[in-house]
Amino acid sequence: MKRVLKCFSKFLMFLIVFTLTIWYNEIAKAGEVYEQENNNSFSTANTINFGDFVKGLIYQSTNPSQDKDYFKIYFRAGDIVAISFINAHELVDYNIYLYNSSQNLVASSTNPKGKNEFIQYTVPSSGNYYILVSSAYGHSGSHYYSLQLMRSSYNSGNTNTSYNRTAAKNYAIDNATYKNSYTCRGITFANFANYGGDCTNFASQVLFAGYMDMIYSTSSGIEGNVNYWFYRTSTNRTTTWTGANYFRQHWGNLDGAGRNRAYQMRIYPVWYALERYSSVVLGFLKEGDIVQHVRYDNCEAYHSQVIVSKTATDLLYAQHSTTPEYFYSGRSFREYLNKDTLPMNWVILYRISSN
Repeated sequence: MKRVLKCFSKFLMFLIVFTLTIWYNEIAKAGEVYEQENNNSFSTANTINFGDFVKGLIYQSTNPSQDKDYFKIYFRAGDIVAISFINAHELVDYNIYLYNSSQNLVASSTNPKGKNEFIQYTVPSSGNYYILVSSAYGHSGSHYYSLQLMRSSYNSGNTNTSYNRTAAKNYAIDNATYKNSYTCRGITFANFANYGGDCTNFASQVLFAGYMDMIYSTSSGIEGNVNYWFYRTSTNRTTTWTGANYFRQHWGNLDGAGRNRAYQMRIYPVWYALERYSSVVLGFLKEGDIVQHVRYDNCEAYHSQVIVSKTATDLLYAQHSTTPEYFYSGRSFREYLNKDTLPMNWVILYRISSN
């Protein structure tokens, strides 16, 4: 009997582990969409959506140019669309092409063998657009390429020239260490490290320290409308004040929908931000600006940071997080992108004001 119970216990443990493994893999891969053949023409293009993490293969080993992967997606006029293509095979020379609804070529990226591809395109008119993935040399084998599109970059009319970058930066540096609470302009803010993390609460405080005004509602509890941004107490505040993905919808937007309160916003895949760091990151951000990190698998912002210093070659940032050792200031943003996130993730850059 003991032997039977022992065997049953082992079997039960195996079953639990097996079930959890399947559950984890299903959750982890929830955002993946696999290319479906035959999609070798405009008429047979796979329909995809913004945020889909598309994985595909170029099959033909003797003549890869015979396999062309077409994808169809709806663009809205005025969108600034970012297209990220990650090449998982160093010997393959992929190229990507963007066509409008009339099937005319409007943009392309044709980097050398083994390189990733990127297109940023401002949409002139609404309609179905097409993306072609092809190979000039080599085939995928079992190495899936990945394709993902985001729409979020914009230039708003909110110059926010009253924003005091110096005051914002100084507050960030002075309050980067772990404390039970923080005081800014007469308001005491709780530390949310034990409630999902304090990173966005900190970023909001920095903007408030730079004299960006709170926008109040009449709510006496937690306000979920992303048009508002305020903190009265820990139980009377907006989700946009403390939640990374809600902050994004107030100061920027999510898939084109949001208040767009920042002066400008740009979104890039991490690999591209690193590759073009000097021009697209260092050349865009200033002290007192905000950056956020977005997961590729669910397209949600999960972490916020504040730029506190700018040198000729790098940006330094401050942040709060979930535990005291991750409350700090003065570390390299380039190094964070290189070591502490994934190449296929995305980074949002907020230029808060025009000054």
